[in-house]
Amino acid sequence: MRRLGLKIQGGYIVAVEGIDAVGKKTHSRLLFETLKKRELEAAQMAFPDYDTSIGKEITSFLSGEKAYPPELQHLLFAANRWEKLGELRSRLKAGEVIVINRYTASNLAYGSANGLDVGWLANLEKGLPPANLTIVLDAPPEALRSRRPGRGKDAYEKSSAIQAKAQKAYRELARRQGWKLVDAQGSVEEVQALVLRSVEESLKKDTGAFV
Repeated sequence: MRRLGLKIQGGYIVAVEGIDAVGKKTHSRLLFETLKKRELEAAQMAFPDYDTSIGKEITSFLSGEKAYPPELQHLLFAANRWEKLGELRSRLKAGEVIVINRYTASNLAYGSANGLDVGWLANLEKGLPPANLTIVLDAPPEALRSRRPGRGKDAYEKSSAIQAKAQKAYRELARRQGWKLVDAQGSVEEVQALVLRSVEESLKKDTGAFV
């Protein structure tokens, strides 16, 4: 008999990371749906959360309405996560596996791409619940241009230089931080299989849970 509503003691955070248009939204959703089908207590979150007060401020500089220095931009990205600390803690206490489309790693990678110190960036997030598993969907920016045409792009998405630097930063940080690099250039089905395998292995190793 299958276990109904399996909970993970202390909860579990899976962060899905990578540069823009690499497939984070799609693979976060598919992973969440699979976990629910396998009857785990699971939840979805995404950052930036543009619906909060700080999220609206992030929208203003990404759209070009306001001009902020990189330091302030990344302070706001971090503050946006602090706004959701209560929800994160509540979900973890409930034993949920939280699948997050962008989390603290994105600030390190994009902040580094903007020339900021990684130690300073990490301190902005210190005290937030750490991700148990960080999956970096890896693909070069030039391979992703057809996925998201020019219209509707924000300031970061429009900058090929930032995207290239962010991809390099993700790779370097993955080696140092123990993040899982996943080749994102295959089909959706192929990439999702790699993502799911990484989650299955991590949950089994860390919690003993078979999913």
